[in-house]
Amino acid sequence: MRILIEAHHPAHIHFWKYPIREMQRLGHRVRLIGRDRDVMKRLLEVYDWIEAVIPPRRQTRNRFPFLEMLQRQYLVAREIQRFRPDVVASLMGSYTQSAKLFGVRNVIFTDSEFQHFNHRIAHPFADAIYTPECFCKELGHKQIRYQGIHEMMFLRKGVFDPDPSVLKRYGDLVPGEFIILRISAWNTLHDIGARGIGDELERFIDSVQGKYRIVASVEESAITRDLGIDLINPQPEDFHSLLYYARLVLTEGASTASEAGCLAVPTVYVNSTGDRGYLRMLQAKHDIVHCYSASREGLVGAVDWLNSIEGINWNARETFQSQLSRDLPDGSGFVVNSLLGNSRIGI
Repeated sequence: MRILIEAHHPAHIHFWKYPIREMQRLGHRVRLIGRDRDVMKRLLEVYDWIEAVIPPRRQTRNRFPFLEMLQRQYLVAREIQRFRPDVVASLMGSYTQSAKLFGVRNVIFTDSEFQHFNHRIAHPFADAIYTPECFCKELGHKQIRYQGIHEMMFLRKGVFDPDPSVLKRYGDLVPGEFIILRISAWNTLHDIGARGIGDELERFIDSVQGKYRIVASVEESAITRDLGIDLINPQPEDFHSLLYYARLVLTEGASTASEAGCLAVPTVYVNSTGDRGYLRMLQAKHDIVHCYSASREGLVGAVDWLNSIEGINWNARETFQSQLSRDLPDGSGFVVNSLLGNSRIGI
């Protein structure tokens, strides 16, 4: 079979990398369409078994997301004509229309309930929509639920091993003695009208400075003033190891929140875009991610949580990860079977 995958976020590369390798092992050809973003291009260099095409981006700033969406639709259609796939797959399915136009089977994997606009324009053209069991939205007869969450496919115990050498590369960091701060760019369609940490950040920094180093990973100059913290631009293949060794993660990004939670790192997520079933599950069942829609409430919660962590028990973190791996099965095999047409019911 020939499988074409559309990916437009760095987290999508992580989701697909092991299913792609398994499908290649089975003799299938897989091609991925990426986006012209430095992080994605770097990840595709690291995971060099992925056959990929990255169409050049006409503009560097995403000021007109609808225009970029139309351009992307054209690029996906062109690649379908060139590659002639048996199935087109994506996360969220923004470009299902092109597959439908050419009569190609199209499947979507999504864990984002709040993407209401995307659901309306994409799901009518999909053949199947796969969601985690914890997905708290009904999508109709095309929806097929499966156990697990996206991030556990690549961060589960035995699949991901943290690299301690990253600590030296990013300023001689001490395990458990720094906070990871992740600030988003807020430049996509679903970000319109949404809020994150905002101006409350300085209050949080004042509360913890002197006790912990604050290491900030910032998208597209989202912080433009000197706040006395360490701004880093980590290689994307190093980011999960940095998360692993942090005392706490404070983030506006849902993917980062779930990734840190899967690594057993206390995580505070501040974002008003809407509920996510996988984060709700990580909070309610495992108490490892705390979610807030209001900035001040979230940052007060982060300070309180930090003050309650007397020290890091690395063995306890290992045990927690092992428990998560037991509770949340690896979905890679299910993804492969779904693309190859071998699975029509969730596991």
